[in-house]
Amino acid sequence: MVAFELFAIAHNLNAELSTLGITSKEAENDSSLYDHLIVNESLREKTRELYFDGHYTRVIEEAFKLIDNLVKEKASIAPSSSLTGFKLMQMAFSRERPLLRLNQGSSASEADEQLGYMQLFAGCMTGVRNPRAHDANWKDSKMQALQLLVFAEHLIEKVEMAQINEL
Repeated sequence: MVAFELFAIAHNLNAELSTLGITSKEAENDSSLYDHLIVNESLREKTRELYFDGHYTRVIEEAFKLIDNLVKEKASIAPSSSLTGFKLMQMAFSRERPLLRLNQGSSASEADEQLGYMQLFAGCMTGVRNPRAHDANWKDSKMQALQLLVFAEHLIEKVEMAQINEL
């Protein structure tokens, strides 16, 4: 599921580039593309300098650590808490008793959206953030970094729009 969603985001980014008349090869050389696509200020503060300095693996790690911290903050979980990553996302976006609601949960489609995003958030902690945080030899390209930054931007928007669930 998560791999499919990541593929769809990457495909959509490539389609958008094509619409703009930019090939993925050209995008690799167009630094201004970052400034057009990454508009969230928190994300830009954490990633812009690293991105332009060519630290693509680190920029992805920092973006997804930012998501972890934003979820923790929005869900009112103490910064010192050991609850993080996969388990944090499962708790925060749980289908049954979410700390952060993406919708009212009043239909099967809304329940599916909550579950799907819980899986996306949890999956990106395991499949995107963790390999880069724990494998010193992990290498990403400029395009991979840009694709995952666009995905991170989308997830950050979802966190910002989420409602705190009064349990």
